[in-house]
Amino acid sequence: MNRPTIATAVGSLFFPRSAELGLTIEDTVSPRVLAKIIHAGTSAKSFAAASRDLLHLANRLISDERTRRACFRIGEERIEHHQQMQQAFEAKSLLEQIHGKPEGVESPQIACVMCDGGRYQLLDRSLPRTVPRSARKGVHWKESRIGLLLGMSGPEHDSDPQPALPPELRYDAIAEKLSEIGRSGKTGDLSQENDSDSPHAPQRSDGIVGPEFEHRSVVASRLNWEGFGPLLASQAWCQGFAAAKRKVFVSDGSAAIEKLQRTHFSHYTSILDLLHALAYSLVAARAVTPNEVAAHELYDNWAAKIWAGKIGEVVNELRAWSVQLGEPPATARHDDPRLVVRTSLVFYENHACRMDYPRYRRDGLPLTSSLMESAVKQVSWRVKGTEKFWSCSGGESMLRLLGESLSDGQPLRQHLQTRASHATGQRTYRSRNSLLAT
Repeated sequence: MNRPTIATAVGSLFFPRSAELGLTIEDTVSPRVLAKIIHAGTSAKSFAAASRDLLHLANRLISDERTRRACFRIGEERIEHHQQMQQAFEAKSLLEQIHGKPEGVESPQIACVMCDGGRYQLLDRSLPRTVPRSARKGVHWKESRIGLLLGMSGPEHDSDPQPALPPELRYDAIAEKLSEIGRSGKTGDLSQENDSDSPHAPQRSDGIVGPEFEHRSVVASRLNWEGFGPLLASQAWCQGFAAAKRKVFVSDGSAAIEKLQRTHFSHYTSILDLLHALAYSLVAARAVTPNEVAAHELYDNWAAKIWAGKIGEVVNELRAWSVQLGEPPATARHDDPRLVVRTSLVFYENHACRMDYPRYRRDGLPLTSSLMESAVKQVSWRVKGTEKFWSCSGGESMLRLLGESLSDGQPLRQHLQTRASHATGQRTYRSRNSLLAT
């Protein structure tokens, strides 16, 4: 006969109905109120703001500290669930990982993966101090990793559906946005067009051809790129991406993201974000020409060739300019024309194999990663701030919650609705080692 343990006896003595109510020992509110707390904690600017929102909108007096503890606890549960999904994915055969999908999951017509980095501040006092306090200014800023899984749909074409460079990508329309990309390294957003009532507004067209957006999932973590790759790959597989007929990975060309693509998404078509490609031609055109009018003409010429897939011609012209200007010295400033031209030349030489834009248009694939920038801004809005400092485990918990709260499938809401059915009424102990990994 099995005898009850001391823990079970104590639990039944002090919390006799915790399991019946669908609560764990740590829960102090009902599942419905807990869902409101998590929603406020992830959608408000801070835990203090979330507490005020709960008071005014839900008539619940819940402190910011209780809100923080609830978010961190649910975040740890989601981390544990993601680890289980990743382990199940890695246990499958290579063939199943590349072409399979979970039973009952419908694959999107076009599976698109993007990823980029955000920023947040890490200050975990449990970690050893590696630098003197006097030298710690700015060392708290760390990079978060954010992945975007997009389900898209659209037709394939027998020929290039848009062979001419759209007006939206010509100098008058996009030079300012491309300048921002060149300064910050971020992707511009083509959805924000110039005022059509302006006398200098560029010619408008039907837009850039591409697939229709259907749904998205966001994956956010403080794991390094080596650890984030398996997490993103397992999440993509669980949504049926591996079994999609058209699979594409769009990125800005950074070395870390390219390595992730080659390691975990090598069976996807790899595309260089079109706006990054055009940004390098703009800075090069301005570096080698004497005035804005000449830069305007040269950029439009190079942009038309890039759009047409004639990257070899652009490379040859940049080589000629590089020979004419000479090699940049070791002490060259970042705006030295010799260094600018050399940088653009190397960029195009390295990414020419990912710039066959006419073929991508025929295949109905996306050309830009503008949606990725939107996701990074949404995550950073909550975790980034000069006054916000996160611990290792707390930062990871919030990033996981934010990713799921921004996903169309609402996995966080589903978890909160079903976790009560798995409650045992006993305290759950979790190891923090995985959360503290860099």
